[in-house]
Amino acid sequence: MPPRSPPRGSQSTASLERPQPGTGYVLLVRTAEGVEVVPVTGREVVVGREPGCDVVIDDESISRRHARVRFGSSITVEDLRSHNGTFIAGRRLPPNEPAALRVHEALAVAGIQIFIEPAPARPRAGAKVTSPRDGVVVRDPAMAQLYAVLEIVAMSPLRVLVLGETGVGKDVFARTLHAKSPRAARPFLALNCAALAESTLEGELFGYEKGAFTGALQAKPGLLEAADGGTVFLDEIGELSTSTQVKLLRVLESGEVLRLGSLTPRIIDVRIVSATNRDLRARVAEGVFRSDLYFRLNGTTMVLPPLRERVAEIEPLARSFAEAIAATLGRAAPKLDPGALEKLQGYAWPGNVRELKNVIERAVVLRPAGALRAEDLVLEGQFEAALAPATAAPRPSAPVAAASPDGGLWGELEVVERQRIVDALAATGGNQSAAAKQLGIARATLIKRIEQFGLARPKKR
Repeated sequence: MPPRSPPRGSQSTASLERPQPGTGYVLLVRTAEGVEVVPVTGREVVVGREPGCDVVIDDESISRRHARVRFGSSITVEDLRSHNGTFIAGRRLPPNEPAALRVHEALAVAGIQIFIEPAPARPRAGAKVTSPRDGVVVRDPAMAQLYAVLEIVAMSPLRVLVLGETGVGKDVFARTLHAKSPRAARPFLALNCAALAESTLEGELFGYEKGAFTGALQAKPGLLEAADGGTVFLDEIGELSTSTQVKLLRVLESGEVLRLGSLTPRIIDVRIVSATNRDLRARVAEGVFRSDLYFRLNGTTMVLPPLRERVAEIEPLARSFAEAIAATLGRAAPKLDPGALEKLQGYAWPGNVRELKNVIERAVVLRPAGALRAEDLVLEGQFEAALAPATAAPRPSAPVAAASPDGGLWGELEVVERQRIVDALAATGGNQSAAAKQLGIARATLIKRIEQFGLARPKKR
């Protein structure tokens, strides 16, 4: 059971709680339900099952008053004659004898792990956090809270499971966590578990020896071995095959990796950050994902909200993406006019931040000058609509030979569309059915577009 708030209110154990500035430390209390962040507001914290304790853990293995942690020039832990013991580095503490505890070191209260971590400064909504590769914009209160917890968890040895919809920014979150951790100077290596076939994935993950299989002309260390001392980010972890799950579980349990074709394991020290847009608990219930691997990966779970719930971040993200793509094109960053901003903020963003980035980059590329307008932003389904005027908003039917300099996105799309139709008709010898199939549109739509562009109708054969 997770810790619950004590009635006297001196400590809080709410999930994803932001520690108050100036307290110095927080406790990360790891239970079967995940990790709770408990701010330390005094010089002493009593952990136990009794309601009057500072940190109340409602678990039968915990004594009513189990252990005391004191904070001063050093941190000490004292077992309060508990039934199931208090442990540091696997050593059971004698009752009522204070023992030193280092920051980041695991304290076991019966079967519950507790880590003492420095409390970060409270982030302000609107603060901008940067990761090594991508700008991370934090404007939404829920995201500010997540990044406050990230600061704490990053310093701990806990494995992290990042959940969220596709395109929500799980990879950026993982990179930021690595950059904030003591492992920041060591490698950060990422692997998409859904992008490779099982045999290839195992070779990339665990490595192989020369001659381990056909084509293995020389030995190669796997991702886990190459990232020794650093962090490995496993995206789409829910797509791992059962056999690969077993091998990964063995690595997590033993701290050793065995290359394919080798008999000698290699000791490694890596932190695993995994991510998925799947419901792993449901996949465990279905029997397609191992429960023991799930609990090994889930040191703590961080859930990223979708972009549609972070409307305050849409504008700064859009501006950031526009500045980045404009810089690569050697242009000044375009502004967003009010209509464009209203369109962005009113959209549901099924593809989340990744979709927003694609929309902005496409608009900047196709709009060589001037502010981005609402009509320059082609959202999901509107490319298809551009090729299907029967369902799209009416547009001029005059033949288009070239885009007007200020014709915007639609003008440039017309040019591309007309040329594609001309090319398809030429490639199919004027066969309208074959050309429509090549273009991926209905034959009736093709005929309408031929007429709209003033092209000569191919003769029937």
